[in-house]
Amino acid sequence: MLIVKYTKKGSACYVSHVDTLRTINRTFSRADVSVDYSEGFNPHMLVFFSPPNAVGVESECEYFAVSTKDERDFLNRFNNNAPQGFVAQKMWVTDKNPNLAKEITRAEYVISGCGIGKIKVENIFDMPEFNVSFSDKNGEKTKDYKSFVLSAKTMGDDEICVVLKYGNENLRPDRFIDGLVQNFGLGKQDYKITKTKVFANDVFADDFLDNFMK
Repeated sequence: MLIVKYTKKGSACYVSHVDTLRTINRTFSRADVSVDYSEGFNPHMLVFFSPPNAVGVESECEYFAVSTKDERDFLNRFNNNAPQGFVAQKMWVTDKNPNLAKEITRAEYVISGCGIGKIKVENIFDMPEFNVSFSDKNGEKTKDYKSFVLSAKTMGDDEICVVLKYGNENLRPDRFIDGLVQNFGLGKQDYKITKTKVFANDVFADDFLDNFMK
């Protein structure tokens, strides 16, 4: 089995998770990569993904696991056939699926925009609550997300870096920004969000995979 780290940047960040699955599978076909299939009435490619990335968020750290013995020049074959913005960066060869969808529990984001660093995002941890109001299919809601913010630091007047819960317990970065608007008076504008790292608990995912192979 191969574990592959790849990026979704530029226009690729607007591709939904479901369409990403289709895109990766089609890339295997175009690259003539022989992928194992499940058994049964409706066989499908044995490809497994890390937790879904929010639409509109660029990512330097997406992962998939694929059951294949066709490892020859895999990264180049993938990149030569993938759509623009999807770039395989690194791979690991393992005996089994590490189940990254379950293991990854937090993500680091760099968020940039005019004046975002001036609010001193570290002050979140001095607040009794970090309530965010939002709408979903069940109507209007307000939720305290303070425990979902694991670290936050100011990188300059126009940039911050935060680590948020990710995966089964998840705080989307766009909803985090909504919380900054509501609690700190941050101006509404288009902020650039880049997911830079993901972690299996507190272990960087690349290191987790290095140890998984040992």
